[in-house]
Amino acid sequence: MSSHKGEFYFCEICGAEVEVKNGGDGSLKCCGQAMESKKP
Repeated sequence: MSSHKGEFYFCEICGAEVEVKNGGDGSLKCCGQAMESKKP
């Protein structure tokens, strides 16, 4: 999975949210699981 600048992700467990500032390959994880893409 790759992330792109400007995308938002959130954790379904703790509710943490992040905005991608520098895109790249890999995945965002929080609380031991992959973060979900947040649609505007």
